[in-house]
Amino acid sequence: MLKTKVDTTLVIHACPEGLRAQVASLIGIAMNWVKQDLVNDSYQSQINLKLSWLEAEELMSLLHQVPGLYLDLIQQGQERGVLFMLCPGLGIFRADVNQAGEVLLTEDRIWSVLQLSQGNHRELQRLMRLALGQNWDDLLEPMRAARINNNVVLLHKAV
Repeated sequence: MLKTKVDTTLVIHACPEGLRAQVASLIGIAMNWVKQDLVNDSYQSQINLKLSWLEAEELMSLLHQVPGLYLDLIQQGQERGVLFMLCPGLGIFRADVNQAGEVLLTEDRIWSVLQLSQGNHRELQRLMRLALGQNWDDLLEPMRAARINNNVVLLHKAV
């Protein structure tokens, strides 16, 4: 099963201008880059590939070494899929997903979160956010939206 090639979509939401050639060489395919306005001096690209589960994990390991990348990699098999998200400062998030793209948590993971929270409601919420990749989603969602609608502007929180 690990060697079966499945549909894989790699969406690079932001790549520093000077690192585009390095990213393309890691992927091994020519890429069309479009200027990305939400992150200074960055570009975006999307490619569709056929990769095995193992090849996707190896690709993510390589891309993790490129500083300043924001990306999603989604693999969708017949019954399940895998979602990877990468953000500077957060690293790689990996999760199994269902056909609708929802993150799936195993029973062991849920019990672990419950035990680690030690009955503290706020800690439970924090751990569930981590388990579901919410921190990565929070950073990537404006970039995802900007790909669809060019009227998106990043607003920074007031201090």
